[in-house]
Amino acid sequence: MTGLHGSQAWIGATIAVSLLLAGCCSCKPCEPCIDPAPCPAVLEREGDGASTVATSTWFVLKVIDGDTIVARLEEPGRVKRRETIRLLRINTPERKQPGYEEAREALKNLVRGGEIQIEFEDPSTEKRGNYGRLLGYVLVDGLDDNVEMVRRGWTEFWTKYGRGRLVREFIAAQEEARTARRGLWGTGVLVP
Repeated sequence: MTGLHGSQAWIGATIAVSLLLAGCCSCKPCEPCIDPAPCPAVLEREGDGASTVATSTWFVLKVIDGDTIVARLEEPGRVKRRETIRLLRINTPERKQPGYEEAREALKNLVRGGEIQIEFEDPSTEKRGNYGRLLGYVLVDGLDDNVEMVRRGWTEFWTKYGRGRLVREFIAAQEEARTARRGLWGTGVLVP
């Protein structure tokens, strides 16, 4: 009888730990949420499967370069977060490379008002890249800035990590930029 009681205690402890971990916030693994509002991971598990963060309003704090921004989640009742966001499917010039400043300015102009929406490749899953940055599509008033950076010629459609769900839009934008010799296509950095 004692062995059974000890086994039941072990099972109870295992269940308690599992429940505790199930409530962990996905943005800080295995640390309980301190905000009284449910964290995005809990809302996603309890909701209809759509990411609550993907449809939230963010405010741009800084444009780092043509494919990276820093933004803060701004929606009332949501967990407040500050994130570095890497725009999917584009790869603009790095600092000290030709076109860096122009690409950075182009992205600044696209996020002009500072209020953006972020969508993820899989709307129900928030993914991060090698440097811990959120990977997403940045939208302003319904315009996909990732595709627009390609259309303006500051990057090619970058497929190193896959082609994603907006293949047609990216290919059309790239062809338009190449034909019109916009951005890097006009400077000779990108060769038709």
